[in-house]
Amino acid sequence: MGGSVSTSSPKLLHTVEKNLINDLITKNCVVIFSKTQCIYCRKVKKLLTESSVPFLSIELDKREDGTNLQNALNEITGARTVPRVFINEECIGGASDVEKLQKENKLMEKIQMCGNKL
Repeated sequence: MGGSVSTSSPKLLHTVEKNLINDLITKNCVVIFSKTQCIYCRKVKKLLTESSVPFLSIELDKREDGTNLQNALNEITGARTVPRVFINEECIGGASDVEKLQKENKLMEKIQMCGNKL
């Protein structure tokens, strides 16, 4: 007779991390999931800082749960790369997506929709 192997349901994987991500993006207008040595992450943070946009930066490489958070971000957004930028609870994407919004003069419009979360 074969032994049974217990596996977790895919829906339960990274539940704690998904809850944390949801909590962070719900309470903050702009959240960047970043890594300290990532040039694209630094580029986005510089762009937002120069635009006087307050943001919360979560440095995945400085957290014990960073890999799990990055895996959860992949499940939520379909991408594991950083930065992962959320504005008003919506995943905007990465650095090129934020730059595109800035060039199209749509970035501040999205940020202003946050209202009192700024």
